[in-house]
This record gives sequence, C-alpha cells and structure tokens, in this order.
Amino acid sequence: MRNIQIIKDHNISDNKNAPLLEEMFRLRGEVFNKRLGWEVKISNGLEKDNFDKQTPSYITMSNNKNNIIGCWRALPTTNKYMLKDVFPQLLRGETPPEDSNIFEISRFAISKNRDGKNMAIASEDTASLVRSFYTFAIENNITDYVLVTTVACERILKYLGVTMRRMGDGKSMQVGIEKSVALWIKVDDNLNIAQHH
Repeated sequence: MRNIQIIKDHNISDNKNAPLLEEMFRLRGEVFNKRLGWEVKISNGLEKDNFDKQTPSYITMSNNKNNIIGCWRALPTTNKYMLKDVFPQLLRGETPPEDSNIFEISRFAISKNRDGKNMAIASEDTASLVRSFYTFAIENNITDYVLVTTVACERILKYLGVTMRRMGDGKSMQVGIEKSVALWIKVDDNLNIAQHH
C-alpha cells in the first residue's frame, strides 16, 4: 500500500513534518547526487536548493513501513523556478510561463532500493507518483505543468499516456550524465492514470 501525502507551503515549518521532510531531502540526495551525478549541494546527506526556501509544496509517497520512497516538488511559475532560472536553455526558444494556474514539477524522485528490485512494483510506484500530479492539480486549480526531466523519464510519462509536449524546438540537451528536455504537461483525464492502470 502506498501513502501519498501533500505538505503545503504553510505546513512546512510544522514540527510533525520535520522527520518526513528530512527523509525526503535524503532521498533527493540519493537520487540526484549519487544516482544521476548532478552537481547538487549536499549537507549531511540531504539535498536542498534555493527553491526550497521559496513557498513550494512537497508531495511524498511512503510504503507500508512509512519509508519515503518517492517525492516531487511543486512551485508556482509566478515566482522563480528551475526551468526559467536554472535551465532556460531547455526552453529551446519558448517563453517561460508565468501564470498562477501553471506550476513546475521538480525534484521528482523514486527510490530504487527500498522495496528490492521488483520492476512491476517500481513501475506501479512511478504511476502512483505521476497520478499525484493530477490530484494536486485538481486541488489547486492547476491547468498545466512544466518540468525539466531526462529523456528516459519522458519515455515513462509517454508510456503512461500523459498528454505532453517538448518545449520550443523540442531538441534534447545534455545535463549532467543524462539527455534532458523541458516538458509541458496538460492536466486532463490522461493524467488521472488511476483510470487506465
């Protein structure tokens, strides 16, 4: 059983969320520093960046042992966000959105080793976490998302049937050890993949 939890900006300083957030930042460190080889700041095994100092919401997924096995961060495009301010080259000529109904998905991470190597479970976990894009969007009047992701992750989203497009001229670019793209995701019934899987 997977438990999805949304920690909204105003609850982040709530002490009861502190252990959950620490575990989430640790997972981010494992995924982005160790697995993907990104140049991210790590402190005591935790990965945090300047965007965590803004007003993000965090979406976490835990297993039946209450271990965090997946997470992502939601940022409004009305403020600074990663695609616009860190990876503008991935826009490939398109103007970055600034709209209260369009959010950025960033720091999407799934643990590889918490539940062993079962691929079926891993892909189910990915589907559950992607489904939370839809839930969060409906609760927050979000019509679209943008995100920076790897070409490998793009393939998974495509396989799950998500309505999306590459931004600008659509060319991928090298970021760290991965080919990366900026994606525009439409919030529609296809994103509610509970219906399809």
